Amino acid sequence: MSAASTQPFIELRDVYKSFGDNHVLKGLDVSVAEGETLVILGASGTGKSVLLKTIIGLLKPDRGSVRVGDVDVAAAEGDRLREVRRQVAYLFQTGALVNWMTVRDNVALPLVESRRMQAAEIRRRTDDVLRSLDMLEAAERLPGEISGGMRKRAALCRVLVQEPRAILYDEPTAGLDPILSRTVGELIRDVQHNEGRSAVVVTHDLALAFTIADRIGLHHEGKLVEVAPPDAFRTSQHPVIRSFLAGTNAPRAPLGPPRAHR
Repeated sequence: MSAASTQPFIELRDVYKSFGDNHVLKGLDVSVAEGETLVILGASGTGKSVLLKTIIGLLKPDRGSVRVGDVDVAAAEGDRLREVRRQVAYLFQTGALVNWMTVRDNVALPLVESRRMQAAEIRRRTDDVLRSLDMLEAAERLPGEISGGMRKRAALCRVLVQEPRAILYDEPTAGLDPILSRTVGELIRDVQHNEGRSAVVVTHDLALAFTIADRIGLHHEGKLVEVAPPDAFRTSQHPVIRSFLAGTNAPRAPLGPPRAHR
């Protein structure tokens, strides 16, 4: 795991988010230090992706504070919000590659859209990132011409080419077989270790969580249950965590503030 500092880069305090009568986040608190990988476990449909979209400002909280660096994301607009999205990249569950563009053009797309670099520099950086993840030989192929694992790798290249300070991963192993899931987990671990970026990973994949996490929390009923290092999380006696790890339905239980372990 990467050596994380104690200074939060991402911080959510007392965050609420509802969609009509569906109360997804209910006073959620969590922080992510510089260089730290936080994994958020939880069953499908519990609001883990809503949490990621709130961090990057795609959704505004109904109440509470969301900060990335020194920016209040909930209040940010225009250039301030664009700056947050330059610093924090979002790896969508599907990869969101453009089917009619080559792998190279997909990876280069954020740099082209930013209009801040010359074509030669874009090509150089794009190929450097493709090479670093062993994707350069597939650069001229279309997404439909490569495997699911390679599409995940190409999507990660497109994130890395932006040189973000943090990456948000939304179910990165969804739809992959166990072998490809392990490969993607190792890739994420290596990227975080080598680059020292912060990361928030939402998943229900236990093997992935214990492979890449510095800390793990369980999202349940709108809050995070006992945020802790992997070994402490694995041996937790909290009934919700025990039930989740055992693969049974989590019992309803009153939740206090998450207990952070450093």
